Amino acid sequence: MQKPSLKASIAIARRMGKGPYLAHKIRHTELYLLKHQRLPLPKLYAQGGHHSLLDNEAVLHDMCVYLATQTLGTVTPLSLCQYINAVILPALEIEGRIVEYTAQRWLKFKLRYECKEARKGVYIDGHERPDVIEERKEFLE
Repeated sequence: MQKPSLKASIAIARRMGKGPYLAHKIRHTELYLLKHQRLPLPKLYAQGGHHSLLDNEAVLHDMCVYLATQTLGTVTPLSLCQYINAVILPALEIEGRIVEYTAQRWLKFKLRYECKEARKGVYIDGHERPDVIEERKEFLE
């Protein structure tokens, strides 16, 4: 004996001239609707075919504000991950968490941050060295 939702989804798919794939999608959408109390977003909103917290403009904005306030060299995937999980998501009343690997990928691929070593050094112009000055004086004489 088949479940009523299975019979209904198959009947709808046949009525529309479609096959079992549409019937499956109808049942999947029904389960999502019952669990989340809303319809799933279309996949065209998701990059790569899946949804991301970065699709939420408020999350992206808050994360960019946080990154802009950090000093050079202090941003790490771990610190970003901790901030998102402890501050941004609870403030926006979004359930879920991200892991450090996700923060790393967001920084590298979505936001185009690069990991570079910041070096401090003194630049000495070659024409100011004492031996060069002496040679120049000799040349001019």
